[in-house]
Amino acid sequence: MPNVNCITPFLPAKDFELSLRFYTDLGFSKVVEIENAIRLEMGGYSFWLQNYYVEEWANNCMLCLYVDDIQEWWKKVNDLNIEESYGNTAKILSKPHDQQGTQMMQITDPSGVLWHIRRGA
Repeated sequence: MPNVNCITPFLPAKDFELSLRFYTDLGFSKVVEIENAIRLEMGGYSFWLQNYYVEEWANNCMLCLYVDDIQEWWKKVNDLNIEESYGNTAKILSKPHDQQGTQMMQITDPSGVLWHIRRGA
């Protein structure tokens, strides 16, 4: 079986500049820029932010971000005051809570992409 080195999803952006600011504020860095998309990376993990939006796609797009310290991420998200900072487009759906033997929280980006931020891997 051939090895897989990476799988990198493309995420939609309704307002590309607002979404880009959201992700860079969270700590992602731009690593590659092409026409209509930017690859964002944190800790060796990345995705493409695409200057393209389909509401049905965005509303059904979900990612899991596994982290070592969920409380540190909660502080980061809380300190960003994401609902006000991004014109009430990004949302905190749940603060850290127990689920399936770990802790998780949920946020959405300015386009409605759902992020499950979970402790562990």
